[in-house]
Amino acid sequence: MTVATTVGAVLALLVAVAAVLHLSRHRSAPDAVGRLLRLLAFAATVGTAVALVPFTVADSGAAAGYLLGVPVGAAVLPLVADLAGRAVGITTTVGALVMLLWGLLLGLGIGGWFLLPALLLGAAAVVGISSRGTAVAGDHGD
Repeated sequence: MTVATTVGAVLALLVAVAAVLHLSRHRSAPDAVGRLLRLLAFAATVGTAVALVPFTVADSGAAAGYLLGVPVGAAVLPLVADLAGRAVGITTTVGALVMLLWGLLLGLGIGGWFLLPALLLGAAAVVGISSRGTAVAGDHGD
């Protein structure tokens, strides 16, 4: 186990624990499950990217910036949208699709490591759709 792998795993674990502790106090929030999934996807993406930095730099050199930056950006955008409270569903869906396609594009190299965070973002998008549907149904007295 390299230092980068250890740092990536510890960083991902810290973000995941902080997300769970924060959201355990705010269970009544309407989109708590989606927010938790987005935070876990971010934690997994950052941890994976940090762990893959030495390998990617040794293999691809300067291209490591965008090879690892695209998945990190795809995981950050839904969090920014969530903090702003605007377009959360669409940015989560786009982030999941971008990360999934990027993972499949780079599947023979580092891409397979980003499929789990892509699936977490996809689950957050699905939860967001279902929570909006129940909120709308509840508003009309259904």
